[in-house]
Amino acid sequence: MQTSTEQLALIRQLNVIDDVFFHKIAEDKAVCEEILRIILQKPKLRVIDAQAQRFLRNIGAHSVILDLLCEDEDGSRINVEMQKADDDDHVKRVRFNSSNIDTTFTEKGLDYKDFPDIYVIFISKFDMFQERKTIYHAGIFLHETGTVINDGIHRIFVNCAVDDGSDVAELMQYFKNSTGKNNKFPKLSDRVHYFKESKEGADAMTQVVEDYFKKRISEQISEHDKETVKVLLQNGASVDLIKKSFPTLSVEYIEKIDQQLSVVGQ
Repeated sequence: MQTSTEQLALIRQLNVIDDVFFHKIAEDKAVCEEILRIILQKPKLRVIDAQAQRFLRNIGAHSVILDLLCEDEDGSRINVEMQKADDDDHVKRVRFNSSNIDTTFTEKGLDYKDFPDIYVIFISKFDMFQERKTIYHAGIFLHETGTVINDGIHRIFVNCAVDDGSDVAELMQYFKNSTGKNNKFPKLSDRVHYFKESKEGADAMTQVVEDYFKKRISEQISEHDKETVKVLLQNGASVDLIKKSFPTLSVEYIEKIDQQLSVVGQ
């Protein structure tokens, strides 16, 4: 357990692009509305509902936890995802998220023409498409003629790597380096300031700091150590024994690997 001084120092290192910090930031509906107005270029957009870490369960299939799910005044669903590492097929992740939102929230018996629009905004620390743009709008079209097809799914990829001087780019730079106030997005910067500079905000971040600390420790674990833990568990070693052998690993992390091995062995 860290001291309050250590916790505050760690909180001040966090940025909006860090998912654990974003989840706290996104608990404020007005902040979500401000962010979406800038990215979607809809200055009058109204957010009716905002839920951070919205869990969508699929029985017998792959479930998903959305970083942020909002609903606007038109009934459109807006999913915002944060990603720092370029370690997967994130285009397919966007596809999966949009399909899950459709199946979870579309009312039974609704005609297809009445399906609400879905926006999936994927915010990354890297330029996914390497085309030197801050924001990309992806869609479907007819290959033969180039005609754009509107299926009601809006796929938007935004990144912090390219600064083109736009308001969206300025927002992304603040996501990457979340310090000080910015008059273009006062609600967001006020909330960042609250968590980083006030005692009340720091207290509210206690669990987030603990989770972030554990995550950073786990990221520092070498692949060799992970494989060694797996082998030890497979050969009957107890969690306590492994913890003594690898003091930097948390009990929760070791138990998680044990549970994964149990599922694979079923």
